[in-house]
Amino acid sequence: MRKRNLMKQIIAVACAAAMMTGLIACTSKPAEQETPETATEEENPAEEKETPVAAGEVVMVGEDGAMSAEEFGMDATAAKKYTIAVVVKNAALPVWEAHITAAQKAGEALGVEVIDYSPTKADNVEEQKRILEDLITTGVDAVILAPANTEAVKGPVQDLIDAGIPVIYDNTMGPSDVDYLTYVGIDNYEAGVMIAEAMAEKIGEEGNVLVMEGVPGQSTSDIRTEAVMDTLANYPNITAERGVTNWMTDEGRKMTEDYITKWGEDLKACISVGGNQAEGAVEAIKAAGMEGKILVNGFDVQEPQVAAVESGDEVFTVSQGVYYQSYMSVVAAVRALNGESVPRQINCPITIVDQDNLEEMDERPEAFKAR
Repeated sequence: MRKRNLMKQIIAVACAAAMMTGLIACTSKPAEQETPETATEEENPAEEKETPVAAGEVVMVGEDGAMSAEEFGMDATAAKKYTIAVVVKNAALPVWEAHITAAQKAGEALGVEVIDYSPTKADNVEEQKRILEDLITTGVDAVILAPANTEAVKGPVQDLIDAGIPVIYDNTMGPSDVDYLTYVGIDNYEAGVMIAEAMAEKIGEEGNVLVMEGVPGQSTSDIRTEAVMDTLANYPNITAERGVTNWMTDEGRKMTEDYITKWGEDLKACISVGGNQAEGAVEAIKAAGMEGKILVNGFDVQEPQVAAVESGDEVFTVSQGVYYQSYMSVVAAVRALNGESVPRQINCPITIVDQDNLEEMDERPEAFKAR
């Protein structure tokens, strides 16, 4: 929890001018000199009461270095009622609906207005660029962004920053050459390592593995996929190949069908680094009558993954701390708008989720609403 230094109040009342009957001089003893009999709660406020934050110069770029979500904390006191825009990749997908829900919860708790925007079609770069361009004239105080394509939307992001609007990257890290405020999400390389090691153990460290990546150009996909491939290269009896599925169920199904044809029973696992391609892989495996022979992992803890892990269709899925990502993005925005320092990166927890811890790790929108 974030600590604040409380200001000690020293009250000294000077002479005041009084009208009508003349000038009356009056003085008041400092609060710390009053006796218990004469001091009142109003004159001597309890020191544990927090002094309101005064707005300072807006912080646009976070301080170098990373901080864990636990260390950063979830508290903030807004100097005024800020308006914060949350721009996700597509609100119709459960994981992004969950992001919006968590951000709105933060807005309610912190007393700021959270407005959400998203392309009507998932990962539509041009539509998201137009949304970001419009926000420059909308009058928002800060923007929280999950980019459809990190590099492709860099121009509008820079325009927002040039206009004095701080940008927080939620879930997907921003480009290193852009002076955004902070990235709130997981260490994507660490996530890839954890997925690869968990699956390698499940298949006894041998066999052929299909690695299904998402959208090229999105740092979440690029970094996790590289980490998976790097890690599996450490296992001499595992052969891994990667392929683009754009996070989509149908593309995951088609690619799995192709690799069942290519490798047959030598295909031991389909690794998903995110999105819904894992659910497509499950469909292909069932259609081929190879349930239990080819293992699949999911990513996120939304409705499809919860159902698949419960049934055993997926041996595990991955929590990336979605609630913390969105909630702390709002916290970071409030602190920066107040003029308070924010780290350049805030790392959220990564958890391998199986049948043993599935219930407690539920990240569906309804579970967030109930928090």
